[in-house]
Amino acid sequence: MGDARLHELQTALTTASDLASALRAAPTRRDADQLVDVLRQALTAASSLGDRTTGPTGCALHPNGAVDPLHGDPEDPLPPGYGKCLLCNDRRRRADAHHPHVRPYARPRPRPHPDWHRRLSA
Repeated sequence: MGDARLHELQTALTTASDLASALRAAPTRRDADQLVDVLRQALTAASSLGDRTTGPTGCALHPNGAVDPLHGDPEDPLPPGYGKCLLCNDRRRRADAHHPHVRPYARPRPRPHPDWHRRLSA
């Protein structure tokens, strides 16, 4: 995920440089707002480069993953120990699920010969 953030930073800085180079002597408010937006994107990307736990999930494994939609839901709260990361919570849900014990396929017992009772008496 660090490579994607680094690329995002480089793209934002290149865009900011292009916008700043294109400014005229009297830039408009729109020009300044565009430049500020791109610089904020660059700042956000730069601040998240060294820290693996930043991001919307707060998860060290999936810092920029999806946030669980049930996180913070007062009507359907998450169980204790669950975080904001949808991927980790899904893994926990699967582990906590109680599946009915599935018996392995049992091989059928061999059927006795039709004349088994005659063979015993002989």
